[in-house]
Amino acid sequence: MRRYKIKQIDAFTDRPFGGNAAGVVPSADGLTDKEMQLIANEMDLSETAFILNSDIADFRIRWFTPKKEVLFCGHATVASLHALAEEGKFGMENDGEYSFKVETMIGVITVDVIKSSNIQIVLHSPKISLVRENIDMPAFLDALKIKEDEIDLSYPIMRETNLDYLYVPIISLGTLKNIDYDYSKLLKFCEKYNFPGVCVFTKETFDDDSKAHSRFFAPLYGVREDPVTGSAQGPLGAYLLINGIIDFEGSEVNIKSEQGDIMDRPGRLVINLTKDEYGNFSSKLISTAVTVLSGEIYLP
Repeated sequence: MRRYKIKQIDAFTDRPFGGNAAGVVPSADGLTDKEMQLIANEMDLSETAFILNSDIADFRIRWFTPKKEVLFCGHATVASLHALAEEGKFGMENDGEYSFKVETMIGVITVDVIKSSNIQIVLHSPKISLVRENIDMPAFLDALKIKEDEIDLSYPIMRETNLDYLYVPIISLGTLKNIDYDYSKLLKFCEKYNFPGVCVFTKETFDDDSKAHSRFFAPLYGVREDPVTGSAQGPLGAYLLINGIIDFEGSEVNIKSEQGDIMDRPGRLVINLTKDEYGNFSSKLISTAVTVLSGEIYLP
């Protein structure tokens, strides 16, 4: 009988039962692809992360939904680094600042850890590339069960081309709260355009100092709604800057973003955005996490 340590960690929050829950297997070497998928299905969380040895980085992370492996997952990466820091792995036995290169399916990414009385994770998001997107608007409106005037058409609908997420501005927080979409219709819409995820958001927020509140639907991954989606937040911050919703002065800006309140799992994070001399945006997500469950899983 093989035993693997496994944790459930709430990411993008400073309290249990908030933010987005992820499973983490801190030492996953020896597991097969099928076993990782079975464990993710057993955990039944939006994603479970598996930390493995790497020949090209400090370590490797793979992410699985209950249905399939995904290219990248922000909240489960935050959860993974929180778990490693908590256990003092990869040299993190003592308080201090640490930086790691992490091998993923989308390339090698950077994640920083600031360990003191609490653990702060700084996730360097993958490259951001936003373009305007033309969609079948009647089909989209029908799937979301909203009217065209509930979309804020003063701003464009955009696709992030690296992850293929769709970004759609919504006119108000009230409209965002009331979206109760048709899963099968949105799945069909996403299949047509190859959108793994749809981020709908508004400038109206719960907290006065926040700049956007979002919801994220991922029917292609079998996820009806994700509480707090790290992979979607960096591009969302870039969207706000590109379209003049946030003023950009100097070389960088911090944007507080919200997600999850509508699911009773409020999450908060800071999106740090910088722009290079060619006008390209890059982002860091600054956040915390909380371990809510720690144990072992038994395999034959």
